[in-house]
Amino acid sequence: MPTSQSTKNARAAADIKRAEAAAHPKTAPAVAAKKQTALPAEEARVVRDGFTMPQGDYDILKALKAQCLKSGVEVKKSELLRAGVQALAALPATKLLERMRALPVVKAGRKKIKA
Repeated sequence: MPTSQSTKNARAAADIKRAEAAAHPKTAPAVAAKKQTALPAEEARVVRDGFTMPQGDYDILKALKAQCLKSGVEVKKSELLRAGVQALAALPATKLLERMRALPVVKAGRKKIKA
């Protein structure tokens, strides 16, 4: 179902308000407390998940892997994705939302196989 531009703009405005509210100093102690209770990387529970992405983004992952390998560092796709998530988390809320709005929407799920 296509979404109207006004609906997209309303959602974007709501996203910005939520992000700014999250960055407000009153919420900082709650965020800090949550970070203190996180397990070290060695003890962290690993979660397996699947996702869909455009071929172009997948090609970027392959190119980044090749670039790391050329520099003598072997990495896995999951490590590149984790590094990307951490880089996004370090962005200010407005920059994060700007980048998220720039991504094309991808239909989730798998193609149905005809019998």
